[in-house]
Amino acid sequence: MEHTEKTINPELWKDKAVAAAVKAEKMLWGKHNESIQAWMYETGFSLATMRDALLGWQVRNTLRPAESWGVEGIDKIRLPEGITIPVIREKILKRLVIFRMGHSHDGHYHTVEGSAPVPLVIEGTTKRTALVTRELDAILLHQELGKEWTVAATGVLPASALDDTLAQADEIRLIAMRGDADRLAPWQPNATQTHTLEIDSLISLARAGTSAETLASLFK
Repeated sequence: MEHTEKTINPELWKDKAVAAAVKAEKMLWGKHNESIQAWMYETGFSLATMRDALLGWQVRNTLRPAESWGVEGIDKIRLPEGITIPVIREKILKRLVIFRMGHSHDGHYHTVEGSAPVPLVIEGTTKRTALVTRELDAILLHQELGKEWTVAATGVLPASALDDTLAQADEIRLIAMRGDADRLAPWQPNATQTHTLEIDSLISLARAGTSAETLASLFK
């Protein structure tokens, strides 16, 4: 079977991804999506955090011709229903991640095809750095730590994607959820501490109403 190499026009992809992210952000704050706003608020996200992270709501599963996004080698760009998480570096959208909700995919993360291998890094007021695997977990953790720690999400990116961020860290803490050990293994040798939680995600912990006390015990 012949393999077709994927090629990307980064400028065209960026334009399309920005348009999708902006539309999703408007949908999140629109009249008919109060239930999604309520879900996020009940999970523990403040309105300021939601706005600062430019989160949005992709209202339905959508397929777009990959060619129209500047991506060759695949047929379609998939935008599944869920919470959109733009990853921005130096004011440029580099990667678009969607936390899937609905259609039995709740809690799965989808990286939109054509995204660059750039991790979500949320700068804190110090160089102490916490590492998690999931993007929404990173946003919530940064908020709960009073924006003091720098928090990064590894996603499913190569370990080298975080080299620059971790090279500047004064301290590195790994926050591993159930099943995260292999994904966080590349950073284990340089970690000052590793905390393992027997849960699926910080989002799950927050929805159970115990995130604040658990995080306080880890970072005291």
